[in-house]
Amino acid sequence: MKHFFQKSILTAAVFASVITLSSFNNAKNAEKTTATGYEITRLSTDNLTATNQQQWIWSLTNPNPGNGENGTLQDVSHWSIPLNARAEAAFVSAEYSFDGITWYTLAVEIERDPSIRFCTGVDVLKFNVGTVGSAPTYYKATFSSEFPISLNATAWVKTGGGRTGCNLYYFQGLGGTTND
Repeated sequence: MKHFFQKSILTAAVFASVITLSSFNNAKNAEKTTATGYEITRLSTDNLTATNQQQWIWSLTNPNPGNGENGTLQDVSHWSIPLNARAEAAFVSAEYSFDGITWYTLAVEIERDPSIRFCTGVDVLKFNVGTVGSAPTYYKATFSSEFPISLNATAWVKTGGGRTGCNLYYFQGLGGTTND
């Protein structure tokens, strides 16, 4: 009986350790903060009649740059936008700019973003360029079809290192197709 009692105590201790470790891991994940305060602004949605394409331009700004402590926000490392199937098929190109005048082409594939794999299970258009301080970064996406504006499009703003999280944002982005 004594042997059974000791074995039961050892089993209970191991079980309690597993629960404590599991609770620690969940608490550790709960410490990940979702940054708020980045500003995503749709600047234009233009139909390019010469090429029969539609071009979208947004700016992403960090209004309170810092290290992520005391209400500041870290620089953005990249911005990921999920696209519906029709937008994926119509995707032509992506570009970025730091001044809104000079544009640089991004080699982009619409695929899973491993850095937000726990936030979404969908493929995204990943703009792999972020912000520096409070200066806006401009993003341009071109499509071979027209899309209406959705006031509730979603995107993920990813920061570099330190405080992280899913950082889900709603912004003015691509809606369903005009043929829906």
